Amino acid sequence: MKKNDSVGITSRSLSSSSCWSSKSASKSKSTTSTTRPSVVLFAEKKNRPWNVLQFVQQSSKFVTLFPTSNSANGSSKTIVKGDILWKGGSSRSNDFEFSPLDDVVMGGASYSTCDKGTGKWKGTVTDANNGGFVGIRSTPYINYDLSACTGIEWIVLTKKPIDDTIRLKIVVQDTTDFNGVGWTTSVDTNTKLTQPNSCMSTFKIPFTTLKPTRFAKILTETENNNKPFNSSSIKAFQMTYSKFEYYGNLNPQFQLGDFEIQLLSISTY
Repeated sequence: MKKNDSVGITSRSLSSSSCWSSKSASKSKSTTSTTRPSVVLFAEKKNRPWNVLQFVQQSSKFVTLFPTSNSANGSSKTIVKGDILWKGGSSRSNDFEFSPLDDVVMGGASYSTCDKGTGKWKGTVTDANNGGFVGIRSTPYINYDLSACTGIEWIVLTKKPIDDTIRLKIVVQDTTDFNGVGWTTSVDTNTKLTQPNSCMSTFKIPFTTLKPTRFAKILTETENNNKPFNSSSIKAFQMTYSKFEYYGNLNPQFQLGDFEIQLLSISTY
């Protein structure tokens, strides 16, 4: 069975991608990007031993045998346009942090780490054991009311690979269901050097472009029980770098091997 990047951290809609110019998600470079040879996507067929310790370390950040109450069950925090939801490398206190959730939780062999303070996310993605994705997800659950906002803006630095655009998925969850619907968009990184050895991308994502997905599949209205995106009940954020696009298709802007991305900030507009 093929793995996908959902793993309960579900993650196509058209999205935004830009350098410092915050282009609308409806103008994503994904419509003009060059498809990579499929041989790059299937570079490794052999199996590797499953890293049980890595599985436990990652899954324990999100699943516990003894659940306790958290802020997601209490009163919501009202967010307005221009608020910073998360920022790396500063003295401000963030309500949540990001932890890796890679294909190891489904038997894969990819591996990544994320510095909680700086947002530096790096590792190696491989399709050994039928895997092929890495991700980070916010923890613990939050309870944000973003109904006064139009969308969210993510700013990231790409350090590796630096000479090619890569396609990421950004996911917002409006429930605490671990395997629940992920409201998702795909974004392509910028390749223009904005700092030494790094490229900066700003993803400005209107809520209206988010699509309901589960297990790398875009859900129909019927499959999603006709439920709209609930911006008044935001519980988690996720970013995924995956070989898999949607409906079993492959991500044309993907490379196996080492990667390094730094999340700088998440804010509202």
